[in-house]
Amino acid sequence: MEAGESKTIEFAISWFFPDYAQYSKLNEYYIYGPSNFYTSRRHYAARFSSALSVVKYLSNHSELLANTRLWNNIWYDGTLPHWLLDRSFIAINCMATQVFHWFDNDRPYAWEGVDCCPGTCTHVWHYAQGLARIFPGLERRFRERVDFDIAYNKTTGEVSARGEIIVEKNAIDGHAGTVIRVFREHQISANNDFLTRLWPKVRHSTAFLLKQDPDKSGLLRGRQYNTLDAAWYGPMGWINSLYLAALRSASAMAQEMGDTEFVELCSQRIEVGQNNLVKELFNGEYFIHEADPSYPNAIRSGIGCHIDQVLGQAWLHQINLERVVPKNETISALNSLWKYNFAPDAGQYALDNRAIESGFREYASPGEAGLVMCAWPYGGAEDAIPDYKWFGLVKSEPKYRPKENPKVWTGPGGYFNECMNGFEYQVAWHMIAEGEPDDSLIEKGLAITKAVHERYGSEKRNPYNEIECSDHYARSMASYGVFLSVCGFMYPGPKGEIGFAPKVNPHNFKAPFTTAEGWGTYAQQISKNRLCANLQLLNGRLKLNRINLSIPSGSTVLEVKVNNSEVRFNQNKSHVIAHLETEMNIETNKQLKAEIIFS
Repeated sequence: MEAGESKTIEFAISWFFPDYAQYSKLNEYYIYGPSNFYTSRRHYAARFSSALSVVKYLSNHSELLANTRLWNNIWYDGTLPHWLLDRSFIAINCMATQVFHWFDNDRPYAWEGVDCCPGTCTHVWHYAQGLARIFPGLERRFRERVDFDIAYNKTTGEVSARGEIIVEKNAIDGHAGTVIRVFREHQISANNDFLTRLWPKVRHSTAFLLKQDPDKSGLLRGRQYNTLDAAWYGPMGWINSLYLAALRSASAMAQEMGDTEFVELCSQRIEVGQNNLVKELFNGEYFIHEADPSYPNAIRSGIGCHIDQVLGQAWLHQINLERVVPKNETISALNSLWKYNFAPDAGQYALDNRAIESGFREYASPGEAGLVMCAWPYGGAEDAIPDYKWFGLVKSEPKYRPKENPKVWTGPGGYFNECMNGFEYQVAWHMIAEGEPDDSLIEKGLAITKAVHERYGSEKRNPYNEIECSDHYARSMASYGVFLSVCGFMYPGPKGEIGFAPKVNPHNFKAPFTTAEGWGTYAQQISKNRLCANLQLLNGRLKLNRINLSIPSGSTVLEVKVNNSEVRFNQNKSHVIAHLETEMNIETNKQLKAEIIFS
């Protein structure tokens, strides 16, 4: 180059590491994986031969970069605040780290965090929502190649918590969550093929859950190993809301598969369980844990206000199914979580409450807000963590790995003092989903999400690495559930239905959406007596038979038009379902316009 001359040079950084390097033996107790982990190759080993071949592939497929930029543009080209969009999407990057592996036999595998806690753990991963919506094909692989393959017990119907890694054979919360996830993956499909393949195993696994309820009370009361790394005993809102949500999901799948006998079985148990859930476990404000006195050394939340107490009902908002926890009690429970568990100074709260738990992990520093795992507004914290031994864990010991016995971990017991992103996100999405314009739940859900976002401000921490047990923790992909709730998005793909009920600024709303085979943008404007909506597909294709939109509460629909043609509709309170005369197949760069006239 001559003096003063400038040039622009395009370059690419690529890599090619098709084989796995052996881990050292220094940490073999904590870092372990499938028996064939080191003899497997990465999925891309069969597609490329070198880092240079990757660059050449990208050079010959310019649409990959173009579509990446297009998605980035539409993600931010809307009416939602950028901090919310950032926090909703960032956690999906864990799939680009050592959290996620895709072997050359097409089988996926994942840790909980980077090189931490093996086996695609059901009781962590069932919180995650982002992967299923952005890469639905990969999520379906997890169900088919892991949960209902290597992790599935053909005799009992159990789904192992960690694939082929037998740390805990079955985690009841993860098992229930996996049944629910099958229905979600079915919804994010273009047809019934996925459900048809998996239904016999899912039915069997749901039957396993029913057997854990021998008195047919609709409540699980026995041993319930769960994501807090311990077995809890006695009925609680948390696990039982998941149990009932799993039955609701199984009932919906059975209905689509024509299995009326199983529909009736699940429906009867749900009805009994709903009543007993409130009768036995609702204290007038929130749902408690009725600990079993036969297990005095078991961890319990007791009469505390626990973060996951209505998690099952939160899940059902993600998949648009009928309630299992009554609305009034649910809203009361969510407001109690805000009242008792949201700490403007969560870091100092944990430090001040070492009497509850001394071995907690500090995810919030003093001065930072968060939703803590459990609070005891009416006492009882002293009974939460008895002298409970789990790999040498006892209440009074600090968290450390003693040199004389590195296989003993003395760490957190109930995790009660902590605020962990994934748990916080599920409460946030639930609050937003339940919220109405005339209450404060939507604002509270957004505030909880903003608190996490501010804890990960770049001046303090890496905003692209949400941690829990290790880096890039998978449970944080629950954040995408917040985005879905804000959009009021629903999509039963095989039925060809899509819907939106925006919770933030519905009068002038625009946001992206994803479906089984495509993605695009949705926008709506509401004037005095008219809703005008525009759905534009920017990539792929979309099959539609029905459009489900929300209008102001108390309105009566007079007329609905789709692409300027009047269509048949029905109204259910504030929801309007427009029925297309014939199935519509929308392709890339095509759009659909809808207009609703109401009084």
